[in-house]
Amino acid sequence: MTFRIKPLKGLYKRENYCHQLKEAEAVQGYKRYMTLLFFISVCVYAVSAAFGIGTEMLSKEITSISSSEFEAKKQLFFIGRIIVGIAVPCIILLVSALYYWSFLNLSYRKLVSIHFSVFCIFLIEKVVEIPLFLLLNIDATSNPFSLGIVAQYVTSKELIVQFFSQITIFQVWMIATTCYYLKRLSEQKLSSIILLVTSFFLFCWIITSLLEYIKMGIFM
Repeated sequence: MTFRIKPLKGLYKRENYCHQLKEAEAVQGYKRYMTLLFFISVCVYAVSAAFGIGTEMLSKEITSISSSEFEAKKQLFFIGRIIVGIAVPCIILLVSALYYWSFLNLSYRKLVSIHFSVFCIFLIEKVVEIPLFLLLNIDATSNPFSLGIVAQYVTSKELIVQFFSQITIFQVWMIATTCYYLKRLSEQKLSSIILLVTSFFLFCWIITSLLEYIKMGIFM
């Protein structure tokens, strides 16, 4: 049986999609969707950069640096966002699949196929954030879909706020989707799957919040 990859179907018809993937002997559409999702990711990050989302720290320097230096930094920021647009799908599609493959007796290609759907959730989040951040004039730490707002009322420590701002309803959706597919395909205990998945996401949140904290967020 040949399984045809349809990432969005994997979000709204999970049971049927998972059954077909489990029984599949071959996967079709792998390279096409890999290329497409990388392209969409770069476009989303490029549009976000073009609207100046994420340039809060850079904007604070506008009065202390020359216009030519400011423009150079804006160009650097844009290039950084493009690089992130390439790096993020590498992590979500390839690195995460490799991580789960090292613990579970599953085909690496099937694991990547699962993450095509998971990555679609991530892209939905990034697309939603563009008009949201522009209309409300907020940054990631004030994202109403994240715990960043709650963290700001509890503590003034920037690192902690940055960490909790990474935890959004979309991230929870990604975790739930990943756990569902890994549980159905591997037949492992749900508790083991949840621990495995949340550990990976927790690591990603920590790294991202640290980068933001040390002001490397200009590339994020």
